[in-house]
This record gives sequence, C-alpha cells and structure tokens, in this order.
Amino acid sequence: MNSNLPFIHRFQAMTVVCEVQIYGTADAKSVAAMIESNTRRLEEKYNFYSQSSWLNQVVNQRKTSTVTLDDESYTVFEVVRRLVDGTKGIFDPTVGTVKSLINKTPELDKSTAYESVKHFMGPQAWSLAEHTLTAPAFETQFDLGGVIKEFAVDQAINIAQSLGVSSALVNFGGDIRALGQKPDGSAFNVAVRNPNNKSEPWFSLPLVNAALTTSAHYERSFQFADQQSSHILSRYGTHPNVLSVSVLAPTALEAGALSTALTIDPKLEVPSDVGVVFIDDQLSIHQDTGFVAC
Repeated sequence: MNSNLPFIHRFQAMTVVCEVQIYGTADAKSVAAMIESNTRRLEEKYNFYSQSSWLNQVVNQRKTSTVTLDDESYTVFEVVRRLVDGTKGIFDPTVGTVKSLINKTPELDKSTAYESVKHFMGPQAWSLAEHTLTAPAFETQFDLGGVIKEFAVDQAINIAQSLGVSSALVNFGGDIRALGQKPDGSAFNVAVRNPNNKSEPWFSLPLVNAALTTSAHYERSFQFADQQSSHILSRYGTHPNVLSVSVLAPTALEAGALSTALTIDPKLEVPSDVGVVFIDDQLSIHQDTGFVAC
C-alpha cells in the first residue's frame, strides 16, 4: 500500500457513520476490523436505549444504591465525574433521569418534568469511589450517550497506536481524533459544517495528535408535551446566541463533554490546553465569548 494513501474503513454504529483512515501499515485492514469490533462492543454495553445493555441491566435497574464497576466502566465514570465537576454540573450524565420520566409519562411538559426529577439529577445525585458507583435514588438514571461515542474514538486511536500505527484519523459522526500527522508531514485538515446547511463547510482546522468535536442543537431534538427541545438537554435550554461549538482537546472524550456544556453556558471556563470555536446565530465565527449577550 502506498504509505501516502490511507486505508479507509467505514461502518455504521452508534447511529452514525464511522470512518477510520489508517496510513502506512500493511495490517491496516485487521486494525480497522478490531476498531469496528470494539466500537460495536461499546455500543452494546452502554446503550441507554437498549434494555439489554449493561448500562441498563446493571446500573439503571440496580437493586441497591451501589454498583461495583468493572475496570473499563470505572474509567468511564471516573472521567465523566471529572468532566461533571469541571463544567460545574452543566455536563450531566443523569439526564437519563428526565428521559426515562418522559418515556413513561410523555404528557408532561418540560418544566413539570424537570421539577419532578430535580432531586434525582446533577452532581449531588451520585458519587464514585474505589470502583463503586453510588446513586441512592433509584430514580437517578444515567445516559452516557454524550461520552461513549467519544470514548470509542479514543479507544480506536489507542488500538491503532498499540498495533504500531503512527498516522491515522478516526471520525465517528463528526467526533474526530488524529493520531500523528499525514505521512507527508502535513496536518489533517478537518472541516466544520455550516449549522444552517450541513453540506457546506464553514471553516476548517488543522489536527495533529488532537481531537475535535462539534456540538450543535440543530440536527436532533427531544420532544416534551409542550415543546420540542434540543437533544442537548438542559432545564434552561441551550444558549440562544450559539448555534454550534467546536472544541479542540487532547481527547475526544474531553472535547465532546466540553462542546456539549459550552452550548449551554458558553462562558464556562475551559482548560488552557483546549481551543474553542463558536458559530453564533448570525453564522459568524468566534474564538472568545465577546459576542454572547449578558
């Protein structure tokens, strides 16, 4: 295989098209197959919408207030907890609580739904220590949909790197991470779409040994009895001046959590090694929050 041309493998998982580009490796096909297999395993294990998933069987249908986590799940929840605390609870995996409530009682309006479960959501509703997840209220439900696709992207890079790959690009439905750079020494060039026209690239960013995710509230929605809400669920909604947020970070997991949180509170403080690009409601591009109305 020409080392300057990638081996490209595509598959459907986690409701999106997943693409793996691998450069300069004779075993690229087997590496890609391992990545796909692992991605499907993660999808099956952590799927909030599957009653047979580990997440629902063990965590959301728990019979006691504590759950003993396997090593992988403890790692996931540990990172999630750090992201929850780092975003002051704006990034909230217990959003599954309100989703479960609406699934059972779809006639509830948004305000009533959130009021009904407010004591079962947020950072105070759960804790983590020594491989043990503690969630005293059985009403507290976890939806890891905001992190597992990104976790799968990071694991894909880890798999590729462990098998000797030094140049690869993983893109799972717009959650992207680059391993190294292209064989010619150039960066991977990644485009971010126009929020009002998904077929139109709006700007691009170079990517080398970093991840890029974009969160936006224009593609998918969540239905309450009184209104259609963004799929990025928050009691007070996403910020009206923000159409999308793109975050450049060391890992896809960190980038994804921050891009989600920043659509709700764009003035949230971010780590020094993280870059942020906003597209506002006028389709202007910003790297700071001076455009945000008070």
